[in-house]
Amino acid sequence: MHTIELTIVLLILTGLGGALVRWARMGLPIFLVVIGAAASLLPGLDRVSIDPQLFLLLFIPPLLFADARVLPRRDLLQVLRPVLLLALGLVVLTVVVVGYTLHWLVPSMPLAVAFTLGAIVTPTDAVATVATTAGLPLPNRVSHIINAESLLNDATGLVAFKLAVAAAAAAAGFSTTDVAVNFLLMSGGGVCVGYVIQWLGRQLRQRLVDIGVDDPVLQTLLTVLIPYAAYLAAESLQVSGILAVVIAGLWTGGKEVRGLSAESRRHAREVWRMISYVFNGLVFVLLGLQLRHMLAAVGHYDAAWLAGLAFGLWALLMALRLSWVWLSAHVRFRLQWGWAGARSGPDGRRMFLVGWAAVRGSVTLATALSVPLLTTAGLPFPQRDLVVFLAAATIVLTLALNGIPLPWLIRKLQPPADDEDAREENAARVALARAGIAAVQSVLAQRADDQGRDFAEQLIHRYEGKITLREGDAAAAAVKAEHISGARRLRLAGIQAERDCLHRLHAQTVINDETLRLLEEELDEREMLSSADALRG
Repeated sequence: MHTIELTIVLLILTGLGGALVRWARMGLPIFLVVIGAAASLLPGLDRVSIDPQLFLLLFIPPLLFADARVLPRRDLLQVLRPVLLLALGLVVLTVVVVGYTLHWLVPSMPLAVAFTLGAIVTPTDAVATVATTAGLPLPNRVSHIINAESLLNDATGLVAFKLAVAAAAAAAGFSTTDVAVNFLLMSGGGVCVGYVIQWLGRQLRQRLVDIGVDDPVLQTLLTVLIPYAAYLAAESLQVSGILAVVIAGLWTGGKEVRGLSAESRRHAREVWRMISYVFNGLVFVLLGLQLRHMLAAVGHYDAAWLAGLAFGLWALLMALRLSWVWLSAHVRFRLQWGWAGARSGPDGRRMFLVGWAAVRGSVTLATALSVPLLTTAGLPFPQRDLVVFLAAATIVLTLALNGIPLPWLIRKLQPPADDEDAREENAARVALARAGIAAVQSVLAQRADDQGRDFAEQLIHRYEGKITLREGDAAAAAVKAEHISGARRLRLAGIQAERDCLHRLHAQTVINDETLRLLEEELDEREMLSSADALRG
């Protein structure tokens, strides 16, 4: 099957999975894997080959950038210490323990190759976890730790992967000094390149806005190009492209272009939502399509032995992670090393959720498929098929054994919720409303006409209503919320009547397609504004 045809089929399968997942008793990622595995039985899809390097370049930069740009930097700084312990300490521990364990269990697997597998299965996938826990009461601090860890351990895990692959491909031994130096150079270089690329991108976008070029499509296109530019620039300098992308995403999300129009911001949000959804979906569908080939490649091994090795690897990863989360939290509490939790010590429920939310996904698959086919000597890469199979098995097992029961665990454990974000939002909305009242009153003082005064009083009344929702007593807030909801229903009813009339006029050829699109876009804008939750203004 040609590339274009394959792309269309993959998009159809991704869309089909998204449409049918509501009837499946599983999360979207594992459901897409199932769909991909089923589709691999169809003619033309039983032999899907993927260029590993192209796969890594095409999928990983935008996925990591999309996650990084929405991660709040202040919250990242608040959980930086536990995140670093997970993204650095746990990564090193996992690579070493998994490497030596697999080398012991499979003597034919060289130690460097075993370390390569350890680096592959280390990164967690926040996207798969978020997709599984969407709408569930996961504490904000837990969510921030999981998301931030995923971004940073992607970078550290892939740096470790490159070093291990280089050693395995060259059939050379490990030098602790060389590994440490290379790790620092690749990591530091990646950080610098990522910061420089995002700065250049932001300066270019700012210059365009300053000269009056604020085209939403162009502005969004430039943001899409940033992760690819950061990745390619870093890789050309032989530093960490992944870390460059993460840093570029963090700074791009935290520093917006001054004077950017609301339409440009909305357009960028929608485009990045689509990119994240489509690319993640494609990754899991491709995993399902590849499962048959992965199983066939290791068909000469005993099936029971393979299953035992896969489950053993999953159990080892979970044991390491749960132990590390528990130990590091208690050590931080005892030493008071940046401890910001409860005075009584770490909460067991939160620790368990952080430890259990260890789903592997797109980065693990992309990394596994990027393992070279040949060494520098032109020989087949040792145990490559087994490495790829175990990586894929780890993804499937974590999606099934960790991801599927995670919503049930959250509801069962009922961890203490974080209300700091809600308080911040509430205070900010009150401050915004008061700023609006002050501005209206200032303008009103300069106007003497009755019509202007009447409209100003209406605006002030709306702002005061928002303050009542936030600071008034519960009864008054409930009455105000019901009033707003009633007004919203009236507006929506009127908009729907307008929309019905618009489509009747179009059907009767009274208006053309262009007029239809123009007026319907206006109705859509009004409907979105009218559909806003009462408590969210």
